Amino acid sequence: MITSVVGNFPKVSETTYSTKLIGSISRWERKELGDNGLENVFQEITRAVIEEQDQAGLDLLTDGQIRWDDLVRPVARRLEGAQINGLSRWYNNNVYYRRPVIRGPLSRKGPMLVDDYRFAASCTEKPIKAVLPGPYTFALVSEDRHYRKLRPLVLRLAEILNQEAQALAEAGAPLIQFDEPSVGFQKTDFKLLLEALRVATRHIKTKTAVSTYFGSVNGTLENLQKAPVDIIGLDIVSDSKAFAALKRAKITKELALGCVDGRNTKLESVSDLHAIFDAVKKRLPLDRVTVNPNCGLEFLPHTQALAKVQRLVEAVRAYRN
Repeated sequence: MITSVVGNFPKVSETTYSTKLIGSISRWERKELGDNGLENVFQEITRAVIEEQDQAGLDLLTDGQIRWDDLVRPVARRLEGAQINGLSRWYNNNVYYRRPVIRGPLSRKGPMLVDDYRFAASCTEKPIKAVLPGPYTFALVSEDRHYRKLRPLVLRLAEILNQEAQALAEAGAPLIQFDEPSVGFQKTDFKLLLEALRVATRHIKTKTAVSTYFGSVNGTLENLQKAPVDIIGLDIVSDSKAFAALKRAKITKELALGCVDGRNTKLESVSDLHAIFDAVKKRLPLDRVTVNPNCGLEFLPHTQALAKVQRLVEAVRAYRN
């Protein structure tokens, strides 16, 4: 088994980096801090978050998405034809995102996340995966004033994300993960989702994944396995029917299993995690399994988030032995 995280890490720590990021962003917005000063803070905290993941013993890291306000804004604000609008609720969580407004034909001005990825990769000898919003979810959470129909918007976003994914792969990313949380929350047009993922993953010369979280996987796993990706990410904590779905399905892909609750401060026990590993082992060889929290860790206080990562690693190491 490989241990990892889905994407983001808490941006505020009770000990190491405290409220430095929030304060620095506020100073930057008031023009009391320059762009270079803010960039230095981003790099400092990114480095600290990567070090925490490394010291916790994770096998596959992320940059903690310290620069990310939400899943779509880092990409949307760099697209020609898109603007950032007011706050909207992010699914059934008590957090908000700024909704992209599509006002004209979308185009990629140039690399969007590649420099950030290169910096993160320079902070550790361990592999760091790259995370991108999935084209289907990106389209659904946007306000479309140009394309007017879902399919052309989804496919245009897929083309743009494919360009960025290829650049990230060329920068050394060992895995490109496309996040599609919308799949668990509403009726999904799987024909369109799969078509978009075929476009988004085209010619990418590294492993790819599609990650779902928060919602139900019941009834979606078989469809997701038709996606042209190497790994399917599933939340098996939020959905009480997840294991039943897992037992029914013929597993053809590697799985990334969200088995630690990233929205609940209660710490899982090693025995509970071992019970999950035992059940999964009956369906899939464990060398084809990644285990991680069921979603990003931004919903937890830093102390609890780090404790859950450490518990996950503890449980996997004990299970390996």
